[in-house]
Amino acid sequence: MGLIFTKTCVLCCKTLDADAGKAAMLCPACAKAVREQYRCTERFQIDGADDAAAPLLYTGAVADAVKRFKFKHRQHYADWFAAQTLPVLAERLDTWMPDLVTFIPIGVLHWYQRGYNQAELLAQRIAAPFSLSCAATLWKRPFTPKQSGRKDAAAREKNAKRALWIRAGIDLSGKSVVLVDDIITTGSTAAAAVKLLREMGATHVYVLAPTRTPSGRRD
Repeated sequence: MGLIFTKTCVLCCKTLDADAGKAAMLCPACAKAVREQYRCTERFQIDGADDAAAPLLYTGAVADAVKRFKFKHRQHYADWFAAQTLPVLAERLDTWMPDLVTFIPIGVLHWYQRGYNQAELLAQRIAAPFSLSCAATLWKRPFTPKQSGRKDAAAREKNAKRALWIRAGIDLSGKSVVLVDDIITTGSTAAAAVKLLREMGATHVYVLAPTRTPSGRRD
């Protein structure tokens, strides 16, 4: 007896047709929506970073999928979000020339609640096809308030600066580093991480995430 096909679309959660194939992760309607509605085409900057990029807009069904990825134990979504992000890195490989891929850390409490760091899952999948090393370089300080709870840019920036710290014994001297996160909002967390990576000796730091909030919206 064959197995029952119950794979669902990453974005709308509808069951995919059995003939969609093992690699399919989107239904046809959502695949079209990604092409027509969710592509991030605007360039943006992160303070202190040499460059930054994201392939998708954090809105609508994409934003809902990120939330399920982070909070509903949909670790396998990392495969789809990484697949969207890989071409972005591929296009920049000759200019970024990365030596290492790292990621934004999460706090100990969130780790025990979730059992994984979504940014780490993404970083691993982004690094592997290019045979790049992937390593943790930063800590999240305990009892740091959530960034999502800080509603204005100034509050986010202040909170981000005290949220992260350097892991001991890591030397990034002369290295080109790609920093991975799941969402770029105001960029405060990424900017704080970039500053620390520079202090660890990184010559170049690039920020890469699968999603970015649309211009004018930073909630």
